Amino acid sequence: MILPFLVNAPVLFGVINNDPALFAMFLTRSMGHRLLLAAPGWLDPTIGLITQPLGMLSAKDWLSGSIPWWNPFSGVGMPLAAEMQTLSFFLPFVLLLKFWQGWLVLKLVIQILCGLFFYALLIELRFTRLAAYLAGSAYALSATFFLVPHVMGPLPFAPLLLLGIERAQRAARDGRALGWGLIPLALAYSIYGGYPEVAYADGTLAAVWTIWRFATLGAARARFAGKVALGGGIGLALTLPLVVPFFQYVRLSYLGQHADLYSWLWLLPPGAPLQLFPFIYGPVGAPVPAGVSPVLSNLITSCWNQLGGWFGPLASCMALAAIVRPGRRQGLVRLLAGYILIWQLRIWGFPPAVWLIDQIPLMGQTNAVRFCGPAMELACFTLLAITVDTWQTCGAMDRRAIRCLIALSLAIVVIAVAPALVSLYAWFAPGTAMPGFAIGATGAELILAIGAGFMLTRRPSRVAALMLAAIIGTDGFATAGLSQLAAPVHGTIDLRGVTYLQRHLGLARFYSLQPFGPNYPAAYGLAAIDENELPVPAAWNDYIHRHLDPYADVVMFTGSQARSIGCVLLPRAAAALRNGVFIRPQRSVIPPDQSAELRRHLAAYQAIGVKYVLTPPGQDPFIEQAPLPVTTVGQVPFQLAAGGVLDGVIPAGTVAVHQIDRVDALIGTYQGAARGVLRLKLCAGTVCATGHADLATARDNHYLPIPLDRPLAVPHDTPLTYHFTHASGSAVALWLGSFRIDAPPALAIGGITPPHAPLLRLVTEPPDRPPLVFHNRVMRIYRLADPHPLFTAGPACHLTPLGIDAVDADCTTASRLTRLEAFYPGWRATVAGHSVAITPAQTMFQSIPLPEGSSRVRFFYRPPFIRVSCAAALAALLAWIALLAAQSAQARRIQCPDR
Repeated sequence: MILPFLVNAPVLFGVINNDPALFAMFLTRSMGHRLLLAAPGWLDPTIGLITQPLGMLSAKDWLSGSIPWWNPFSGVGMPLAAEMQTLSFFLPFVLLLKFWQGWLVLKLVIQILCGLFFYALLIELRFTRLAAYLAGSAYALSATFFLVPHVMGPLPFAPLLLLGIERAQRAARDGRALGWGLIPLALAYSIYGGYPEVAYADGTLAAVWTIWRFATLGAARARFAGKVALGGGIGLALTLPLVVPFFQYVRLSYLGQHADLYSWLWLLPPGAPLQLFPFIYGPVGAPVPAGVSPVLSNLITSCWNQLGGWFGPLASCMALAAIVRPGRRQGLVRLLAGYILIWQLRIWGFPPAVWLIDQIPLMGQTNAVRFCGPAMELACFTLLAITVDTWQTCGAMDRRAIRCLIALSLAIVVIAVAPALVSLYAWFAPGTAMPGFAIGATGAELILAIGAGFMLTRRPSRVAALMLAAIIGTDGFATAGLSQLAAPVHGTIDLRGVTYLQRHLGLARFYSLQPFGPNYPAAYGLAAIDENELPVPAAWNDYIHRHLDPYADVVMFTGSQARSIGCVLLPRAAAALRNGVFIRPQRSVIPPDQSAELRRHLAAYQAIGVKYVLTPPGQDPFIEQAPLPVTTVGQVPFQLAAGGVLDGVIPAGTVAVHQIDRVDALIGTYQGAARGVLRLKLCAGTVCATGHADLATARDNHYLPIPLDRPLAVPHDTPLTYHFTHASGSAVALWLGSFRIDAPPALAIGGITPPHAPLLRLVTEPPDRPPLVFHNRVMRIYRLADPHPLFTAGPACHLTPLGIDAVDADCTTASRLTRLEAFYPGWRATVAGHSVAITPAQTMFQSIPLPEGSSRVRFFYRPPFIRVSCAAALAALLAWIALLAAQSAQARRIQCPDR
């Protein structure tokens, strides 16, 4: 219980701050230095993109007396609890997420439960207390809490489920009642914990464990099977209020890669050492060393993005020791070793293992490679406990076992490292400080593993046990605590823009091109069409591609993600691979950026109620800008001192715009020391325009906007002449680059040697572009001219909105009301207290008839079949309590016949 607090002590005492909002909300004004430039205590940002904001929304709904069925603040509305990743029904734990650091408190609670429940399981299996403690500590500090902390909900209930199975088999063996009572609790909370993929992978371990116990019980098999079936049936029935809406949501959703691709996903050779030596490429999440090819960088990053945990050298060595040393638990050892082996073969794409895992229903639609990590860690740490228990009860390892352990350990190291030798050489060949960290961390892990193995060759004693505990504890504690060093010492989030939106947005929506990241507006009760969800309603997916942005990735519709026209081809490619068809790679096409699509479909954005557009500082999405075809590779500064001049020629055909209203120049201010006025004269033939900008407010190594005094037309066959002057003040640097190979050759007039040119952006500013209404150091807010209101009706009606779910209507004749909220099964409406049917409008919104006269309209959402599901869950709960009470009373009567 104390270990998680000790590991997270720097965060708890405020020494460092690893709040995901600092990195995922994109409103950070300042951030302190970091001792280690790597992942700040967590690797997968989903802990911030989904768990933190939507968990906060769920907690607020519960605390306000509402069931968190619906999320009206992301996209144009979508289910909330049925999305599962939001932990909406993970009561009471989800209530901790009401606070911004609630995710950290939840993590501490889950880590404590992981340790306690695993400890209880191993004590039930008659392990020594030291073995149970060390394995429980390793599980509580496992790598899953660092790599994928958003999946932590189900983790403690996997050992609790195994504990329930063990108690059921013991009760069946002894001929007693009860024993199955923990199974419903563990099974229900595994599913309510938020990630069905993790619960499903954990369920495979529980299934093989149950089969193993069933095979060893002899005459008590039927009684054991009945207990497990009873507990499992009640547990599944308890989850119906969440499972039924989830499956309906999946049926009506776009699933991205989950549709068919994950059966064809496995890790590649560069990632082979990561589960054994996690720091072999340096700090996890650190920047890529300079000179490493993008291909290798993407391979390593994708491997980390797919791993849900690692073992490390010490845990692997201890698990191998259980395999090579015969003992009284050889059946359990073979079971766990075989389980890990099959999953390892699946992770690395061994065809028979891939086929075998895919035979499990629905497993081919889950990211099994990523979410099998916690189950494998549980199996590995159980083997560690077997090793310690056998050492304490049977003494030191004999020579044969020692030789087998050394040989097997060396074989595992060779198998893990050999496929990645070329990648390791390419990774460290550029020469950085990273090899020192990689060698130090990996070497320390190896030393600890060798030390633990050496202790197994010694006679067990109190001192030896303490030394072994210190070695194993140091490994787990250091590995879990090392990531804390990458968190900043402090961070400040600027919420002034959020306050502006709270005052002015009303019932409208906004669209962000990065700031105030996806789903975070929901935590503040603000509606944004940005979302990062999975599943995503199929109607919303279709609407985005038809009306807003045909190149968008709707799973991460955030306005700032990498774009590709190939994302829609993934299901086709997977189906072709399944059928043995080779698809010839197509030439990549660079799609337009989000700003271009926003300008092109601006009316469609306003039609769904978008009132504001948010951008990073210095970005205006409503202008057209064309950077010169100048590469930044090898860029050099040109010092423009007082009285200095810089001029040159931009060849004809180089500029991609037909009119220039502003020029942005990339400058260096020598850390803010530059002063004076930078002037520019830009000419197209004999026609010229001039502009100037004050250097006192310029940002170092950023683009400086220089407005021109008149629009400058640029004929396609006319070169541009630029003339920069700096009359007085401190020197400023103009960054120069080289014209790309595919660009026309530059001509020099003076000051610059061809083919160099300043890094410029030539900007066209439409006269009717949306006005800028707010700006600060973290965001800009632009107001659109004509956003559609949430409620609309015919001209014969006067509407008075009362909130997002209610409106007063006063109509002189019968009409129809349109509500810009997603049409989805389960929505209901009442007009003057009478139920009316909701029909789809504009392909995906809601529409109802309005009668003549005054009426109050209310909308509410309740998932289909939810009353039946809740009734079944309530009946299962009552049956669970009644059976436990009745069997407990029967057991007491048997023990005390006189009474």
